[in-house]
Amino acid sequence: MQKSDFAGVMPAITTKMTAAEDVDLEGVARDVSFQIDAGVDAVIVCGSLGEASTLIAAEKLDVLAAALDASAGRKPVLLTIAEDSTRAAVDLALRASDAGAAGLMVLPAMRYLAEPRETIAHFRAVAAASGLPVIVYNNPVAYGIDVTPAMLAELAPCETLVAVKESSADVRRITDILNTVGDRYRHLTGVDDLALESLVLGCDGWIAGLCAAFPEETVAIY
Repeated sequence: MQKSDFAGVMPAITTKMTAAEDVDLEGVARDVSFQIDAGVDAVIVCGSLGEASTLIAAEKLDVLAAALDASAGRKPVLLTIAEDSTRAAVDLALRASDAGAAGLMVLPAMRYLAEPRETIAHFRAVAAASGLPVIVYNNPVAYGIDVTPAMLAELAPCETLVAVKESSADVRRITDILNTVGDRYRHLTGVDDLALESLVLGCDGWIAGLCAAFPEETVAIY
């Protein structure tokens, strides 16, 4: 994927599970086809809410493989990297690249509330690991770490960091980022009930939770 591809509606789909708590790969494949048929621009698997803490790396890669098979090249498929350590994140990024992911959505390392310099080091390490284009996912409301506009400016030399998913729930942050780094990154909103305001303020796309259930309607709204 090129920087220009990071736009439009990109659902972070849920991971389907069986009653026995195994990953339902057929269910994942059906959902990917459902999303693509509805007109989304890319599909992101193994999102951070739930999947990050309940699936092991091998299961995440199985989900990625099922999604890639279902997409069959029709739309890009990205994997979320939300691991407990930088070392684990780098390892999964490398394996995702080998498996054929088109890109990554990367969060800071989970659990530990890192300082800015540590968060920057984490993103630099993951960005350098695979060569895949990366969405920097900022969600201080859920995870307690804020990737600020100043930090994005410091990360700007990392060429594979191409987009920012902004989920701070404060649309003024979009203006702050644009004023700090301009069009260095593609800007994506991650808060469904602020999508209108975010797009008006300059976001290029929408990584939607709403879309997981209502993809056709989300595409129409966009």
